Amino acid sequence: MRDIILDTNFLTAPFQMNLGIFQEFEEKYPGCSIYTIDRVVEEAKSIEEGKYGDLVEQLIEKEGIQVLETEGNGFVDDLLVDLSDEFLIATNDKELKDRITEEGNPVAYIRNQSHVRVDNEDFY
Repeated sequence: MRDIILDTNFLTAPFQMNLGIFQEFEEKYPGCSIYTIDRVVEEAKSIEEGKYGDLVEQLIEKEGIQVLETEGNGFVDDLLVDLSDEFLIATNDKELKDRITEEGNPVAYIRNQSHVRVDNEDFY
């Protein structure tokens, strides 16, 4: 089992499409913990003039998503790549997905707006 860190687009996806992301993760990885990082929350809250701000906070509380505090001034994507050694990163950002798979780590993403898919899953 591997714990999961959600990128910005996974925090906003439940408000953009009808997809049970959390149910899919629970089915694929029973008992997994779902996290995000403080910088991702800030980024999600700033999208479209804060359109998702309150919704993201409510989602974090409702789904019990734990927010990890980060240190330093690194870019969000760099932090997520570093964390991909320990966590399954869930992102739809193509460049970030490519960077994580180049590291040999698995990455989860939303496929066809209908389901979550994991690439490089055999590496854990």
